[in-house]
Formats: sequence, C-alpha cells, structure tokens
Amino acid sequence: MTERLQTDVLVVGGGGAGFRAAIGAREKGAEVTLVTKGPVARSGASPMAGADLTTHGQGMRAAGFFGEPRDSEETFLNDILHQGCYLNDQRLAEIYVRESPDRLLEMVEWGIKVSFTDERAVFTSGTSIMSTLHRQARQMGVNIVGDTAVLDLLVEDGRVAGALALDLRTGGFLAFDSKAVVLATGGWHRAYTPVTGSRELSGDGVAMALRAGAELANMEFVTFCNNVVYWPPMHAGSIFTYVLGLLCGGVLENSDGERVFAKYDPDMVAHASRTEWNKCFISYISAKEIQAGKGSPHDGVFYRVGDEPFEEFAERVRHHYPGWKYHSVDFSMVAEKLASGEGVEVGPAAEYFEGGVAVNERYEATVPGLFAAGECASSPFGANRVAAATMEMLVTGAKAGWSAAEYAEDAVSAAVDVAAAVEAATEPLRRDSGVAPAEVRRRLQAATQKNLGPIRTENDLKAYLSLLDDMKAAEITQLATRAQTRRYNMEWIEALDLRNMVQVLEASARAALARTESRGVHYRADNPTTDNEGWLKELIVRLNGGEFTIGTRPVNVTLASPPQGRRPYLAYIQQMMQGHSDIGGHH
Repeated sequence: MTERLQTDVLVVGGGGAGFRAAIGAREKGAEVTLVTKGPVARSGASPMAGADLTTHGQGMRAAGFFGEPRDSEETFLNDILHQGCYLNDQRLAEIYVRESPDRLLEMVEWGIKVSFTDERAVFTSGTSIMSTLHRQARQMGVNIVGDTAVLDLLVEDGRVAGALALDLRTGGFLAFDSKAVVLATGGWHRAYTPVTGSRELSGDGVAMALRAGAELANMEFVTFCNNVVYWPPMHAGSIFTYVLGLLCGGVLENSDGERVFAKYDPDMVAHASRTEWNKCFISYISAKEIQAGKGSPHDGVFYRVGDEPFEEFAERVRHHYPGWKYHSVDFSMVAEKLASGEGVEVGPAAEYFEGGVAVNERYEATVPGLFAAGECASSPFGANRVAAATMEMLVTGAKAGWSAAEYAEDAVSAAVDVAAAVEAATEPLRRDSGVAPAEVRRRLQAATQKNLGPIRTENDLKAYLSLLDDMKAAEITQLATRAQTRRYNMEWIEALDLRNMVQVLEASARAALARTESRGVHYRADNPTTDNEGWLKELIVRLNGGEFTIGTRPVNVTLASPPQGRRPYLAYIQQMMQGHSDIGGHH
C-alpha cells in the first residue's frame, strides 16, 4: 500500500540548498514539504562543511563586517569567470555575486554563529548553518519529513508532478503529489574513493532528473581536493592534511623522494598554494606523479614536514589544533608519521561537482515543474570553482524556492500511478540470490577514482564506459539483499543508490570523453590544450529511450568576453591566475 501526500512544492534534499529552497517557497506563500534521506538538518554535505559564506568586500561591509573596500561586485565576478576558465554561465555567476550579500545578511539576522571573517568571507560551521536554517524553516511552517529516500520523479504529460519515496523507518512507500519539485540532493561523492563528503551523496537528484527527461550540463567537471588522506586507513578521506598544508606548510614528495613542487614554476606554485587554485593545480600535479608510477604504496604522494625541525612545524599545528584534534577527531597518528619522517599518504579526492541539472536564471530545469539548487544544479563556477559552495547553496536555494512557488501558483496537481515504480524498487528484496550491492559499489568506486579522476585519457574513459555497460547488463539488474526486512534496510538503499550512481557516472564519463581539450579541473592527457576557439561551449547530456546523447550549447556571455586562441593547459591556468585579484584566500 502506498500512502499519498499532497503539497504545492516538494523539496528533495535536507542540506543547506534544500532548506533555503523550502524557506524561499514559503516566503512566496506556497505549502512546502521537505524530504531528507537522512536525519533532519544533520545529513548531506552541509553539516560537514568548514564553513564560510563568501561575498565581495563591499557586500561584507554592507552586512556590518570587515571587507576589502576595493573589492566590488565587478572584481568578485571577474575572479569567478577567470577561475571558471570562462565556461561559466555568466547569468548564474551574476546572480551569485549580486545576491550573496543579502543571503549573508539574512543568515546573520537569523542567528548564525560567526567565528571570524576575512576580506571576502564570514566563517562559521556547517552545523551552525543547518541549525539556523532548520529553525527558520520550522518557524515558517515547512513540513519536514526525515529518514525518507526519494526514489524517482513522477511525470505526467511531460511535466513533473511529484515523487515516489521510501520511508526508511517503516519500509513503506510514499507518493508525493506536488505542483513543483525542487531537487537539492548534492553531488555524487560516494562514487569515488576515498569519500570526502557524506556517504548519502550518490547523485540521486541528478539521475532522477535525467530519467525524467531533464538535460544535464558540465558533467565532466569535478573538483578534487588535494592532499586528502589516503593512508592510514582510519583517517582516509579526511581533509586534515589539506588544512595543515594551508596553515602550517609542509612538502609533497613522490616515491623517489623528489619534491613535487620543484618541477613547476615557483611563482605559479606560490600563487596556487595561497588561493583556491590549489585544488585544481595541486590535484593535477599529484595525479601526474601517481600516473607516472612514482606514487606511494596506496597510490598517493607523501605529505611530509620538509627541511624544518618537526617541533617547529608541530608548534604551528598545536596553535590551530591543540592536541592534534581536528573536528574532535584525534590525529595523533598523523603526528607520529610526520615526526618519524615516514609522512602521510595523500592525494586528490572528489570534493565538488560543477555539473548537474541544467538550469536557467530561475533555477528551472528543462522539464516543466522541475527546479534544482545547490550542487546538483549546474553551477555558476564553470570549469573550476572559486568562492564558497555554502554561499552557492543559499543563493541558488532561494532562487529555486521562489521560482517553484511562482510556478505552483498556476499549476494543477495530478496523481500519477506508481505501481510499476514500486514493483521495480522492491526487486532486490524479492530475489533469492544475486549480487551483493557493497561488492559492486567497491568495484565501481575504484574504477571511478582511477579512470575519472583529475587526469583522463580516451583509452581510460572508453575502458571505464565498457565497465559501466557490463555492470548495467549484469550486476545492476541482479542486485539482491541478504536481509528481507524493509525497515532501515541500508543494503536495500545501497542497491537503489547504485542505479543512480551508474547513470550519473556514465553521463560524466561520456562528457569527459567528448570534451577533447583540457580546461579547469578537466585534464585530458591526450588533449593537453585549452581551446577557446573550438571548446568554449557547454556539453549537454540527455537520456533518450535509454540511450545517452551528447550535445553542445554556447556559453552565456553577458558581461566579459573570454580570451581567444589555444594555449597549453598550464600556460592557460597561469594566464587565468594572473587575471585573478588574489583577494579572499581559500574557500
């Protein structure tokens, strides 16, 4: 039996983008239901964020904080376009820059806890952001449903009319009939290893939108955080060593003991190390060492103290993190490995996804009734992110929520039959034998990290796509759970998540194969040139009759024209760095 529920606007996702979208829709008078896969206000990437809310210096000052007085909307926008290698949708970048001061001010008025500020950011915590948004949503009357996984969108006459969900607490199905849906489900971090983000982030919203007929954009662009722990395993996926590199120094060395930075222009290294270019540049040069066979035993590079005495380095660490504790986790083992000279094995790990559901300036998808916000929407950052994703989720969430409520005013709800979708969702429970989801997921993660990482080649991508084809033909259709219980059966959820992950990864890999140039966080070793003559355009992915198609559309240019011509990848990155204002540091 499937329970049916009605609402004007259904928001899928319980992170910052979802809660701000729900608040935005309520601000327009809509009845709103927010559904989150995990615990309310404590799931997804948002609670784990650092976190900072970025805006330009003048916006900081308008909100009552210190801000660089020379830093204007124009300067901030210029930085976003340069770092995005001019693949940005400039309409979306303008919205981010223009509306970020208002989103910052309202968060302060709603009671967010501010830790400190810099020229272009207010620093807080992910838990403070979520507590603030949760409290505001409750006060405004948002209906919040936790521990409920949305499985698919419901489509009627070519428009989105709700969603089918699974109540994890009971194992029962819920059909939400709504006039508009906002997807705010984040990225697909779980498809990689090690995992830096929440393990709930498996690309659900992007895959659901694709199956509903929506277009995806920029799926080839994945930001990898550099210097993430690979080994020891108890800390795998932690960004603590990334933070140490920023605050306390240290060096990267390959298995031959060579200093990785020494191979590159020192001015470029210095600029990249102190700005957001570090993720793009250092992830790329680390991956080059690993692919050249000079990696550590666990396919990373070594993070070490360098030439200075360990105690001097450790004193800086203890100043920031007494007792070597980061976010209440004891990293004494990292201290021991650094003190001994052994070092810590680190490398690139997927952190942020520039691509997602293609949206316009109303954050409306190409299917009527569907909107997207946050990391599951195609971002304003183009080929490489600058500024905070935490501010992006507030700006885009508000826009999507307002737009969805306005759409719902004139829309009519429809009850779509869900019997076939329910039948398909229960297949893994009903099989007497089959493939264990965890086994498939581990193979998928290893292959994704290897073939769809910071450095790609045609051969690797084709081999990876062949693996995905094999998985779709065999394992994905034969997934089975050992336990037959329906309540909190996480193996069942993993089986359902795998379908989403495979579809999203195929979209990303096909886009990476189609883009025969290198730009931003997408580096093709077999096409190591940034080509503004042939490739200043977005790749659009569609699913037609079960088959993927790749098309292109021109970049929306409203303010600034990109440089012309073709340049080697690192030379182009250096050119973009030189055009960057260097205000605001790391975010």
